[in-house]
Amino acid sequence: MKEEKATFVINVLYRNASTWQGNLHWLEGDKESAFRSEIELLSLMDSVLDVKKEKEEEPD
Repeated sequence: MKEEKATFVINVLYRNASTWQGNLHWLEGDKESAFRSEIELLSLMDSVLDVKKEKEEEPD
């Protein structure tokens, strides 16, 4: 079974206090979220991958 990947567009709007702030757009899910740090950005991306994994595990 081929594992699908998620596609993101990351817009870094500001760099403040040695961290990024901006928007994360998930293309397949057509959802957008703001982030205030790199850690928050990675957390948002991880949560999207968890959602994708849960959907793949659901029986048809």
